[in-house]
Amino acid sequence: MRQLEEHAVIAAFLNQVCKHVRAKELHADIREELSSHVADRMEILLGKGMPEEEAAAEAVRQMGDPNEIGRNLHRAHKPAVEWKILVIIAVMALIGIFGVFTVQQSGMYPQFGGALFERKVLFTLMGMVCLMAFYFVDYRKIQKHSATLFYGMLLLMLFTLYEGIDLNGRKVFLAFGNFGVNMMAISLPILILALAGMKQAKEWRGVEHLFQLIGRGVIPVLLFCQGFSWFYGCIYLASFFVLTWMTKRNGIQFLLLALPLLSLYIFALTQVGQLYHRLHAYLYPVWEDSYQLIQTKAAIHSAGWFGHGFAARLDTLPYAYGDSLFPYLIYCFGWGFGILIAGLVVWFIARFWKMNALIQDEYAKRILIGFTSLFAIRMLWPILMSLGIVPIVGEVLPFMGYSNMMQVFDFAAVGLLLSVFRRKNMIPRAAEGALPRH
Repeated sequence: MRQLEEHAVIAAFLNQVCKHVRAKELHADIREELSSHVADRMEILLGKGMPEEEAAAEAVRQMGDPNEIGRNLHRAHKPAVEWKILVIIAVMALIGIFGVFTVQQSGMYPQFGGALFERKVLFTLMGMVCLMAFYFVDYRKIQKHSATLFYGMLLLMLFTLYEGIDLNGRKVFLAFGNFGVNMMAISLPILILALAGMKQAKEWRGVEHLFQLIGRGVIPVLLFCQGFSWFYGCIYLASFFVLTWMTKRNGIQFLLLALPLLSLYIFALTQVGQLYHRLHAYLYPVWEDSYQLIQTKAAIHSAGWFGHGFAARLDTLPYAYGDSLFPYLIYCFGWGFGILIAGLVVWFIARFWKMNALIQDEYAKRILIGFTSLFAIRMLWPILMSLGIVPIVGEVLPFMGYSNMMQVFDFAAVGLLLSVFRRKNMIPRAAEGALPRH
């Protein structure tokens, strides 16, 4: 028997169906599945002695109206858009721009002139462009490059530690034209994305567990520690454990894998005097080391429900455009504004968590869980530290605080997550259920 698509009637049928499906990446799967249905019908007809050309035409007729099948497929598998996430991101971006403008108008940072607001707008627009670009990226094509991406990023981190820009004894920045990029910060989403696509823990065998633990766990954490990026190291460690558990789900083996790495990290933390002082300042907020925490809590306490007004000056609050933007906005506009921001953050995290239940692809699930863990820690921590619930760290509230290139990567990460959701219906065997019943 000739190849199915050599029959003009079958080729025309398949072309007409695919004409209605705008998701072109599904066309190959659709053609393959519909061809198998046509082949099954032809085999029955040929067994009854019908000539091949007539059998092909009759098999296609039995399949039904190609226009109806194509429209059904398009409705069932058209790209999905998570509009609520886009609305949340837009509101947070506007709050960030408005917040930095408020700080600039307060006159607390005359050394920056108008640069704070201008650069905030610039990086927000760059971030929005990256979000839209990554929204159309097919995340599935990244998976085969995961190991290269992961170890390439580790090499770039190592290069930064030796050849980066020296700021206050830390080499974590690389210069790209007029922009300085914190490589420890931007490596975090890249490593988590790569980690999601690498060989799953359940597939590790024997001594491979040790090599994977060192390569994926020990080395990245050591690089973060070497760059004094303890907070990012903690986030990476949490994401590593979550993604490993997702692919392992064996309690004893997971503990054997996790405990050595966790013990190493805790030991490293105990050797750093700066962290000891920060922890002491958190537990006993009465000393000089607790200055930022004391001023943050004082600003929030004095705000009341209505705050002190637009661009109210508060020179005692450090980094009002970055780490302390959240308490500064509360100081200006009151507790209600702080509740609004906290509500947006919780809603943002909850929306991504809910998306996990709607996605079937395991690789997509790992990306979603890894990035949700990343954003949950980075967004909740600045709020909680402003309230004195967790220790002070130098972390800016994503999308709102002034963080230069880091916010561009944050927007890009959200774009990739929306790409995952966009393709949740674009699965193999897409024609299943779209054929008319006979």
